[in-house]
Amino acid sequence: MSNSVLQNKFILLSTFGILLLLLVSIQAYAEEDKVEWGTSIEEAQSQAAESGKPIMMDFYTDW
Repeated sequence: MSNSVLQNKFILLSTFGILLLLLVSIQAYAEEDKVEWGTSIEEAQSQAAESGKPIMMDFYTDW
């Protein structure tokens, strides 16, 4: 293979790689799922039952 063919392949693959990275990064920033924190266990249990999702509970104290 000649140098010009290798250079063309390198440029083509590099351009494709950069475009792929850009598309992936744009997609990552486009999806913003916000977490809605609650304070009522009863409400959380009913929402979990409706959606079929588990409940995450976070306990803390400031002794």
